[in-house]
Amino acid sequence: MGRKTEQKAGPTVSEKLDAFGIDAVCAAILHPKAMHAIAEEIGVSQGSLVAWIGADPERSARAREARVQTAQMWDEKATLTIETASDQFELSRARELAQHYRWRASKIAPRDYGDKVAIGGAADLPPVQTASTLDVASLPTEVLIAIMKAKDAAEKGSA
Repeated sequence: MGRKTEQKAGPTVSEKLDAFGIDAVCAAILHPKAMHAIAEEIGVSQGSLVAWIGADPERSARAREARVQTAQMWDEKATLTIETASDQFELSRARELAQHYRWRASKIAPRDYGDKVAIGGAADLPPVQTASTLDVASLPTEVLIAIMKAKDAAEKGSA
């Protein structure tokens, strides 16, 4: 009878990712390496890497912060690409790349590189309080005097 040899299974996807660690993932993001290249280096799929990062709030926050830190690099790379173009063809290619790099920066760090400026709207403001009548009797004497002086000055200015 044949002898069965037992083969030891390799590490699971999760074990590979845990062994590589979030510190190394963040360092690779800052290098900068694309997610597919990082996943390839670890020996897992890009989807597995993304799922592993997203499965833990701390890993997710650290990876997101690393990506935000790369935004300035993408903006500077856009400028450098255009500045180092040596002929019309390279300049045309450089402009396309620069547009992509700036787009990438705007998606990674929209507050710093985005096209839209966030402005508070009505939902951000407290309710406006209006009064149809003013209870003059409840106002301090100093306020009443100031109101009367302002009223007199306004009347003299319009006369």
